[in-house]
Amino acid sequence: MTRTLRFLAPRFVACAMAVATPAFAQDGALYEDPGDPNASFVRIIAPGETVAVVAETTFDSIEGGVSPYVTIPAGKVSAAVGDLTAEADIPPASFYTFLAASDGTLQAVKDEITNSPAQADLVFYNLSDLQSVDLFAPSVGAVALDDIAPNTSRQVTLRAPMTLDFEVRDGDTVLATLPGVQMRRRAGVTVVFSGSNGTYSAFSTENLYVN
Repeated sequence: MTRTLRFLAPRFVACAMAVATPAFAQDGALYEDPGDPNASFVRIIAPGETVAVVAETTFDSIEGGVSPYVTIPAGKVSAAVGDLTAEADIPPASFYTFLAASDGTLQAVKDEITNSPAQADLVFYNLSDLQSVDLFAPSVGAVALDDIAPNTSRQVTLRAPMTLDFEVRDGDTVLATLPGVQMRRRAGVTVVFSGSNGTYSAFSTENLYVN
């Protein structure tokens, strides 16, 4: 199965480019360039939680347990959500997510975000008890991301703007559906998949930023 998925992933990118709708010049104005090229961006993902702290920024109501990225200088950064706390050294000009993992820990994982002016980033997080899942785009008949291990993330960059339906799969079994996911230029979408013991769900949300 792994060999087949690796073959399909490039095909997915090509198909996604083909179905992308025309880009408009004003799209770029919706997203500001970061002021400091060495600034880093850190957030928390903890499904079911509404309050989180990233560095010195407190969020009282985070939708879906996904906080905005907080703009920070590089260095040691702490995070807290629920009963979990963690600290990590964040390098310059990078993106990191503190992930409330299924093993009950808060882990810092690196996000490969590009924020390209002509493309959109899609980052997928597997917070389930499944050892491997795939993200499939049925409209183009191809795998977007394959073999995503638990408590890890994977990323793909797509032409934008466009709208795609996605399915989270374990082999040929569809575990969750994500209809009408919108991709925007110089922006990104986060997909969170979670669950255990045969009960699974997924949701998508646009990446947000605060200074």
